Amino acid sequence: MSNSPLSPSPAGFPPTTLTPCPTPPSSVFSRLSQPKTVAKQLEEAAVGALPPNPTIENLPKITWKNRRFVQEDLLARKGAKGRKSWIRSHRTFLVELNYQDLPIGHVWCCNRCDMRGAAELFSVQATSSAADHLRKAHRITPASQSSESSPGDEGVIDIYSGATPKRRRLEQSAIPRAKIKAIQELSVGFVIDSDVPFTIFEHSFLRKIFHHFDSDLVLQMAWSGSSVTREIHRLFEAKRDTIKAELRNALTAVHISFDLWTSPNRFAIMAVFAHFIDQLGHQQSRLLALRRQFGAHSGENLAGSLIDIVHEWEIEGRVGCAISDNMTVNDTCLYHMYQRLDPSMRPVDIKARRMRCYGHMLNLVARAFLFGKDAESFELESDINGMRGLVEQDLDHWRTKGPIGKLRNIVKFIRSSPQRSEQFKRVAREQDHEEYRLCEESTAELEVVMNNERRWNSTYMMIERALRKQTDIRAFIFATQEEEDGARRIPAEDILSSEDWRVLGEVNEILKPIYLQTMRTQGWGKGDSHGRLWEVLIGMEYLLEHFEDWKVFYSEVTEETMGETQVDAAERIATASANFRESNGRLSRVRRLPARFEEDEVYALPQRSQPPRFVESALPLHSRADYSTAEKRSASETSQKSTLPADHRAYIRASINNGWKKLNEYYDKLGESPLFAAAIILHPRFEISWLEATWVSEEQLAWVRDAKAGIKDYFTRWYDANQGLCEETTKYDAAPRTMGQEDDQYTQWINSKTKKAFATGGSVGELEKYLRLEPQDTQDAIEWWRDYRASFPSLSSFALDVFAIPAMASDCEGQFSLAKLTLTSQRLSMGADTLEHVQCLKNWC
Repeated sequence: MSNSPLSPSPAGFPPTTLTPCPTPPSSVFSRLSQPKTVAKQLEEAAVGALPPNPTIENLPKITWKNRRFVQEDLLARKGAKGRKSWIRSHRTFLVELNYQDLPIGHVWCCNRCDMRGAAELFSVQATSSAADHLRKAHRITPASQSSESSPGDEGVIDIYSGATPKRRRLEQSAIPRAKIKAIQELSVGFVIDSDVPFTIFEHSFLRKIFHHFDSDLVLQMAWSGSSVTREIHRLFEAKRDTIKAELRNALTAVHISFDLWTSPNRFAIMAVFAHFIDQLGHQQSRLLALRRQFGAHSGENLAGSLIDIVHEWEIEGRVGCAISDNMTVNDTCLYHMYQRLDPSMRPVDIKARRMRCYGHMLNLVARAFLFGKDAESFELESDINGMRGLVEQDLDHWRTKGPIGKLRNIVKFIRSSPQRSEQFKRVAREQDHEEYRLCEESTAELEVVMNNERRWNSTYMMIERALRKQTDIRAFIFATQEEEDGARRIPAEDILSSEDWRVLGEVNEILKPIYLQTMRTQGWGKGDSHGRLWEVLIGMEYLLEHFEDWKVFYSEVTEETMGETQVDAAERIATASANFRESNGRLSRVRRLPARFEEDEVYALPQRSQPPRFVESALPLHSRADYSTAEKRSASETSQKSTLPADHRAYIRASINNGWKKLNEYYDKLGESPLFAAAIILHPRFEISWLEATWVSEEQLAWVRDAKAGIKDYFTRWYDANQGLCEETTKYDAAPRTMGQEDDQYTQWINSKTKKAFATGGSVGELEKYLRLEPQDTQDAIEWWRDYRASFPSLSSFALDVFAIPAMASDCEGQFSLAKLTLTSQRLSMGADTLEHVQCLKNWC
């Protein structure tokens, strides 16, 4: 055999002949004591010296499971680069020999398995088998092996560690394309839903975490910020087609709500939502646009933007009603929009489809109650004082609003610095420690709430929290008065007296129903519970009676009224209420007397203890608790009027009148559209009987006739092309009303007359047929109309369109809040298109 150096490749070995082994043969006993691990054999073989150019005959042999090997490194030519695969860090590379000591292949031995005495050998013609073994058996990947600590390493967390592995071509990856695409979409979904930076996946620590789980998958993903942006735009285009199909297949017309917002990067943004009922009968609200509004905010310009969005979504022939706030510019906007969509529309038709946001109306009522007729000017002056840094002027400005202004100044004083906030918490904890609370929850950690003029109900929440923290606030005021520095004391003009606290208690009781109504109708509930159009008119009736109860309770007893009778007092109160109303061209909606004056009830004016009777028997069971008179205590039960000075009573009386007047103003405007009353009439639980039971005075009976005429005209014009005639022989499964046995003959007589009336009438319209039904015991009007579409084919379409209309445009407000979370101070350079795509995907997914 030649003594020339050998190549590590099997092809490099020349043919040889057998020669005696220079090492003495091992005995049987030495074979029995042979080390079990490959590493141990290599360690023992390394003791002896090797010749300068060793051959296979010179190398120590390693035996494992009747197979013989030599170490590959000992056969490598001098200066060879060796293997570069990452598996070399967990290996021993061996050359397997046949019985003639000829090389027959190269193998890789796993060091970790060898340490346990169960060495695993893999062919190294390709490294995939060895790599799969390390990943599955030992959870070792290319990234994890480099982060394993060693005596010379700096540790797992190395802020200077560097290079990102090069991404392998997708065609060369063993991971399915579908899996990579799904994980890419989930990653983008995480970025969108969590409002994290688009570059989140470029973070070195996060990349290392991913590499620990599946390095091959990580190498296939596009993690850069630009890649995430491209994926967002791709997903938007793909999902938009799905939403378009959803709009095309909707059961109802597509109603839109819109509003404007100034973003943190000073863009004028218009949000447009679509509201409809899908094929499964579920209420849907889809964001169609969150688009930059260029130019003036005139009605014509806004209408142009809405028209572009409608054309983009291909819903020109399906636009139903439009929900927006009460700004006059929105009236002009909708007039131009509907005229361009359907030139045949008359102004009265456009008014019928103009839905006023219920939440915005309630907010205006609360502001009128709190700040008077010119609430907007009051808030604007406060904003100007704040921007100009006129602290004292702003405090004086708020003091003109009595106890509410004083409370606002106190809350601002507490929240003006961290030290004062901590002092207030310390005082609250001391007060909580001194009081023994058995069942009452501790309020020590509760913060005082600052009102915000742009946030609905914020002043109510400030008052409500202050009443809960009244003891703590009083103790804090007392503690600050001992400070020597006058700047660290609450000004004497802002200290609340006992009478002031009682006024705040009165205000809290009066505003609470407005707050509850706002919370009830600001979103979509399950089934028929919250946020529906039928709740607007019912809620305003409820609030009007609530205000009238308090208004009558705070009416002054003068010498002129001391001798008047109950009837005279009732007439005087009704006349006073009517004087607050402003005519708008409709039949005068003079409010009926509060329920305490009905049915000749005995009523002593100085002792107004009779609670108002709200008509609640027709309400669904799930909503009665929200309107129940059992939970709504009367003014006489909650008021502290008897302990208030005259000026405080006058203040509350003026506030009540301002709130009532604003509420009645928008109550009248509801009559511009027949759909508010139609939502009640078309509700199987209410029908026309609810209005008849609520509007009982002679003047109000005309409102019932107006409501019936309005719904009939609207239905005939837009839905009943064939006059809606249907044979009365169509059966309707209403629950039979059983009578006693003694009335059987009488019942038969009634039925015979009813059949004759039906026979005489012949065919009747769907609306007339529906109005003849008794109120139904159902909690879901949408489900009821879907079940009876065969009986009312045209009227059911009308009804479902009505029940798809939301009570508020609160979806727009909510979307603005979400967009503000996306546009953080570090992301103000985000493009308007990217912002729109992110917010749309957040709403759609």
